[in-house]
Amino acid sequence: MNIELYLTAVPFTEANLEDKTVVVIDVLRSSTSVCAALMAGARGVIPTDGPGEAGEMRSRLGGDSTVLAGERNGIRIENFELGNSPSELTEESVGGKFVIMTTTNGTSIFKKTSKAELVLSGGLVNASKIAEKIAQTGKDLVIVCSGQMGNFSIEDTLCGGLLIELLTSKYKKAQKLNDAATIAHQLYQKNASYLRDTIEKGEHGQYLASLGFKKDVSTATAVDSMPVRPVLRDGRLIRDDN
Repeated sequence: MNIELYLTAVPFTEANLEDKTVVVIDVLRSSTSVCAALMAGARGVIPTDGPGEAGEMRSRLGGDSTVLAGERNGIRIENFELGNSPSELTEESVGGKFVIMTTTNGTSIFKKTSKAELVLSGGLVNASKIAEKIAQTGKDLVIVCSGQMGNFSIEDTLCGGLLIELLTSKYKKAQKLNDAATIAHQLYQKNASYLRDTIEKGEHGQYLASLGFKKDVSTATAVDSMPVRPVLRDGRLIRDDN
């Protein structure tokens, strides 16, 4: 299995995705919130580019069966019911509904993945479930770290490194890594024992704490705490329990 990792989403395009698996990572907080929504009984999460597209999607699907969730620069979007905190995505707020989501960094990436064989949303909270599926398919892998406003983020890179560690040590699948994947793997290995502390000290971890979302950072760094596997089908992230 060949593994390519993008340290940010900026250079990522649809080129050369055919017959490959893609994992989109946005640890703080989109990937974590997607898992929280599906764990809470949401019918699916629909990633969108922005508030306008999210509103149009809701008009098409109907207000009774949908809820709008999203943020810009960490703050809930005006007129949206929910922000991007996993603590908001409860059975009461999203159970039985489609969550139409737009975030600063993570959700727009899914628009670039249509040529891939399989597209997954991965975070630290569901890393083992994602690695298991990747190993089952055996396809070459592309890992896209959402980053922060087009820049490197330590939390997404660490998560990518964890996936590579699992594929290497547990499943014996990793055969060839690009340089970014090698860096991510090494970064994870050096920080495996104190992921939460490292991420809390990172730029985005500190920023979220300054907004009052330090608990979200703790939630997002609890490895395998949300064992759900979100797979993109027909533009919707739904549970894959196979």
